[in-house]
Amino acid sequence: MADTHPIRFRGIDHVVLRVSDIARSLRFYVDVLGLSLERIIEDLQIYQLRCGRNLIDLTAAPGSSFAPPDAREMLHLCLMLDCSLAAVRRHLAEHGVAVVSGPVEVYGATGFGTSIYVRDPDQHLLELKAAYAEFPQKITLKDAMASGTRPSGG
Repeated sequence: MADTHPIRFRGIDHVVLRVSDIARSLRFYVDVLGLSLERIIEDLQIYQLRCGRNLIDLTAAPGSSFAPPDAREMLHLCLMLDCSLAAVRRHLAEHGVAVVSGPVEVYGATGFGTSIYVRDPDQHLLELKAAYAEFPQKITLKDAMASGTRPSGG
């Protein structure tokens, strides 16, 4: 059956995060996470950071008050890693960034991998996900056979 839907997606191009202190946020995203500042749209106070093939835009909103983290409309932003998760954890600890959850095995767009969760200076929750399972999964043969097939839809 041919796909006749007129809209086709290639992925997510960018996400925009509102931040209260752009200098503090740039220190976190550039100095700690290692993203590169690619472009600044000065009149809109938008700072575009390269994250793999995608962008994270930070928009300065000084004096803004944000909802508490558990009341925000975006639960978290997942960033795919291409490195050792153990090295990431050591690097974050050296920079005083606490891991608030994980490591945990999760499923996402590229399949299973190991994730840790951290908060940026404005308390946005970031999932940092390795493209591999760090810990072996212990399952039964029945579970292994069932995981190789898609559940029947209803």
